[in-house]
Amino acid sequence: MHRKSFLLFLVLVFAAAISYAQPGQQRKLPPAHHAPNREFDMLNVSLSFKFNMQKKELFGTAVEKIVPLREHYDTLHLDAVDMTIDKVLMNNKELGYRYDGETLSIGLGRNYGLKDTLTYTIVYSTFPKKGIFFVEPDSAYPNRTPQVWSQSEMEDARYWFPCHDYPDDFMTSSVTATVPENWVVISNGLLEKVTTDRKDKTKTFHWVESKTHVIYLISIVAGEFSVVRDHYGNIPIYYYVAPEYAKYAKLDFSHTPDILRFYSDVTHYPYPWQKLALSAVSDFTFGGMENVSAITLTDQTMHGIDAEPQVSTTDLVSHETAHQWFGDLLTCRSWANAWLNEGFATYFEALYGEHAFGEDHFNYEMYRDHEEVVGADKMERRPTVYNRYYSTVDLFGPDIYQRGASILHMLRGIVGKDLFFKAIQHYVHEFQHQNVDSHDFIDAVEEATGYDLGWFFNEWLYKGGHPIFDVSYSYDAGSHRLTMNVEQTQRVDSLTPVYKMPVDIYIVTPSQKITKKVWVDSLSNTYTFEVAQKPLMVNFDEGDYLLKELDFKKSVAELAYQIKNDPDAAGRVWAAQQLGREKGNEAVAPLISGLKDNTFWGVRLECARALSGFTGDSVEAALKAAAMDKDPRVQAAAIQGLANFKSKGLGKLLENLYKTRRNYFVRAAAIQSLVKVEGRKAKPMVENALKQDSYNQVIRSAGLASLAEIDSAEAYKVAVKFSRYGEPHSLRLQGISEMVRLGPGNEETINLLKKYASDPYIWARMMAINSLGTVGDQSVIPLLQQREKIENDGRLKAAARQAIDRIEKRDNG
Repeated sequence: MHRKSFLLFLVLVFAAAISYAQPGQQRKLPPAHHAPNREFDMLNVSLSFKFNMQKKELFGTAVEKIVPLREHYDTLHLDAVDMTIDKVLMNNKELGYRYDGETLSIGLGRNYGLKDTLTYTIVYSTFPKKGIFFVEPDSAYPNRTPQVWSQSEMEDARYWFPCHDYPDDFMTSSVTATVPENWVVISNGLLEKVTTDRKDKTKTFHWVESKTHVIYLISIVAGEFSVVRDHYGNIPIYYYVAPEYAKYAKLDFSHTPDILRFYSDVTHYPYPWQKLALSAVSDFTFGGMENVSAITLTDQTMHGIDAEPQVSTTDLVSHETAHQWFGDLLTCRSWANAWLNEGFATYFEALYGEHAFGEDHFNYEMYRDHEEVVGADKMERRPTVYNRYYSTVDLFGPDIYQRGASILHMLRGIVGKDLFFKAIQHYVHEFQHQNVDSHDFIDAVEEATGYDLGWFFNEWLYKGGHPIFDVSYSYDAGSHRLTMNVEQTQRVDSLTPVYKMPVDIYIVTPSQKITKKVWVDSLSNTYTFEVAQKPLMVNFDEGDYLLKELDFKKSVAELAYQIKNDPDAAGRVWAAQQLGREKGNEAVAPLISGLKDNTFWGVRLECARALSGFTGDSVEAALKAAAMDKDPRVQAAAIQGLANFKSKGLGKLLENLYKTRRNYFVRAAAIQSLVKVEGRKAKPMVENALKQDSYNQVIRSAGLASLAEIDSAEAYKVAVKFSRYGEPHSLRLQGISEMVRLGPGNEETINLLKKYASDPYIWARMMAINSLGTVGDQSVIPLLQQREKIENDGRLKAAARQAIDRIEKRDNG
């Protein structure tokens, strides 16, 4: 499952200040969760469906085959929420049952044992609150394409078919669905047959997945879709998209065959399933979901060339496809070990980026992953393997995604590339089509490498936090000795240890390049190296393997050398950021040089951002030149930096950039900077931007933010208009955000937020709930308590809980 905020509208949602406990701050721990007892081994699940779209009702038949795991087994218990049970059959005889709305208890009529195989049938119907979602046109969105799609991870299969709803059992499956004749159905495995009923004007699709997998990976997508075909060797690949997106499918999914090839090569395990389908659906509640051989994606990832490279479907597809091995072929036994799914998919997503786009791309990706983990840790500290949560989805954040990827990267740094991939290959082959926990992975790594790594995994899986290093060095020209002092300054407690790690020290002199490995294993560490000449560059943790915070004070001259000569992109990016924090103008020249000459776009982008904090003609000239950079990401950063200048002709340049550039994000940056430079004179261009459709409405959103700079009263009115149900989703979120920013105490704002807290669109509800926690008072707490109680999505429950906490803390001083 993909959670990265690659979509602008999700960035807006989570920008609403969600509050977490600070490290060390007293807070109530969520309840601990353990795997439920499993009474049987599920061998097969065969599901058949019909849908009533108008009523959002599902009619289902579940035929399930099990082997008891108990002697004298006479009562079967299944997870099944809010269903109407019509009948339960076994061997053509009806069975008695009890049902309390959450658990279906079936009396089997007699005792069965460990060698018996039972097949039963449940006929039922439901108006599902979760698990299955219905998308339909309405008066506000009359052109919306009708669709039905499922999302069962983590424990939502129980909302659309009776089952043991936990990821600790592997089975085969089939899905049969009858739909209108102009629809298609996509599910797991191979399409065995399609039958047509011309009288009823329906088609029935029958899909069979003959390879074993866990319960939450069963899926269905149905609706009016165009299909674009591709292949990897003899593996068929299908891209299912709404007809209006068909023109983008080949571009957006172009890397898919190569992704399959790359993962098959690095794991030494061929793609595990019989086909791969990518289905882009409307209103999906995540970025993507790795259902076995049938990945579901948000249709917000579909885009044309004018949104690239800021929007890339490749990262999303490579993440979900990595799950076809890590998460599907091998699946975590419990949610406490979910990093084995998400950390692996995040790291292999980065590895594919290295394969496709180069080493610099990979290093920058890992650097940003480290930054995200550090940021999340400042809000809440917890171990990677963790079983405390209110809703299972609470676990699915940077602690398992980016932190999990960082753990794998550090492991690779310790054992080396060759042994790392040997360990991965051993792990995949040893546990194919099985459940795994962290101990299984540790055993596989130690078996493959011969290393005892308990110390490493204990620090990073079962502890929280990360090292904070204070590094300094001195050079004695007389003795030709370099002395480095390394202090660990993180607060050490029962959760956060003193870290023990091997670290590479990289020293460059006019005549030498020296790499020395040292062990950091205490709070205070001192190392001495023989170095013949005064160093030009000294790096701590060359290769940037360690998840860490680093305080390493260097002179501007050293940083200038590093930004130009460090072989690691992460080191050059770090140098650019450090130069951006300098107070004097000494830092300007190396940043301008980096912006102009560095071969990697990420370094040029960071130089542009750093330069935005400086003034002077040379800075403005450099940013103007960078507005013509070959990479639109750098162009946009440079244009944003120009907002701080007022020179003659700059407004005309920005207006021209807005009018002539095709890239949506560059145009959005241009209109926002134009307003900063020209003020009210830019209003005609702002009004133009407010009418411009673009990917995810980034230009209209920028127009609204720009209008707020010059006419807050009018901008508030436009924000209210944009926030209304019926406007494009991403524009609504921008409208709500600006409405709250411009009128936080406005009665209309509060009333609209109360209304949007029950909006049909999940992210409008999320933003409204978050915003009420920011601008609301005690009077909105009953509403927030109600939302926490009735919301079905754990993320919205958490948002309501946190909003209440913020109000109470604010009112209590």
